[in-house]
Amino acid sequence: MSFSYLKLQLKLPSNNMLSFVRTFRQAQRSTGPKSQMGEFRVLQLTQSKGSRSGPMKKRGKPKFKEVPPPRYLRMSTDQDWTNVWPTAATFKQSVVPLPITQGYVSSDNENKGLPVEKYANAELMKIPNFFHLTPNHIKKHCAEIKKYCTPWPEELNSDEACEYYLPIQITTHDYLTSTPSIRDSRARVVKFNFKLTQLEFDEHSRDKFIRLAGQRYNTDTDELTLVADKCPYRKQNYDYAQYLLTALYFESWKTENWEQDRTKNDWQTYYWDKSPSRTRLLDILKVAEKDPSSVDSKSVLEHNKKLVERYRTSITRVQDEGVENELKNLTDYKNDVLMLYNLKL
Repeated sequence: MSFSYLKLQLKLPSNNMLSFVRTFRQAQRSTGPKSQMGEFRVLQLTQSKGSRSGPMKKRGKPKFKEVPPPRYLRMSTDQDWTNVWPTAATFKQSVVPLPITQGYVSSDNENKGLPVEKYANAELMKIPNFFHLTPNHIKKHCAEIKKYCTPWPEELNSDEACEYYLPIQITTHDYLTSTPSIRDSRARVVKFNFKLTQLEFDEHSRDKFIRLAGQRYNTDTDELTLVADKCPYRKQNYDYAQYLLTALYFESWKTENWEQDRTKNDWQTYYWDKSPSRTRLLDILKVAEKDPSSVDSKSVLEHNKKLVERYRTSITRVQDEGVENELKNLTDYKNDVLMLYNLKL
């Protein structure tokens, strides 16, 4: 729409000069209860003296409740402590009727080095307490959970019976710290401990099991210790330790082709029954008999049982222990050989 068309419709003068008149009306203060239409309302931030309905009220002082005396001052000496401190909680000085101190004063010259009492003592609040684990607490806890417990098996009446029926000892640890987190990475570690006599082995499987176990096996106590700590959770480490024990046992019973070529130098321990020393000893003892052809190996060993057993023990020590107690083992071996063949030096 063009400007010339608007001038024709509005009957404006033909010249290009336009004049506009702007009118204003002065606002008048309202004298009545209601303001006139079109006036601005007055914003009163503070009341004037004439507009007050009454005298100014004074601001009241805040009322603080009186702090009651500590609870331990009203506690009787024969009350039930389990009702006062039923569960684990932060230390409260108003409840504990004991003169407990923690820390020392380091800044005040007058009381420097003196222990701090329990009132408003942050050190007592930071550390864990065991007021919820008194003998009476434990007695009540045991009485409550007793209905969920089964009787102790009658067969487990000694330590030997426990080791026989429960051969594997499983060890785990739980840690209590004063940190905000209840997690501890050391709690994931699981340890299995048991003796090899609890498992069924033959000579080959026992020797191979010990070789596979390596440093986990203790020859002095005949115990195997498996420690699982690679997984982030305890349950995972427990399952892995069980798997490792199962794999070790069944792998020890397998015989590979290359194991048939082992010689005496490859033995983990000295096997008397397979040793050439036993064969030579039997040949010598048979010759000493009146009729060597009619004597078998078993009868020869039975006839000289004590001497052969001593000789077997001494030569086994020499072969297994090596340089450890070498002089004593060689001396015993010499004496047993002289006694066995009835020789004198």
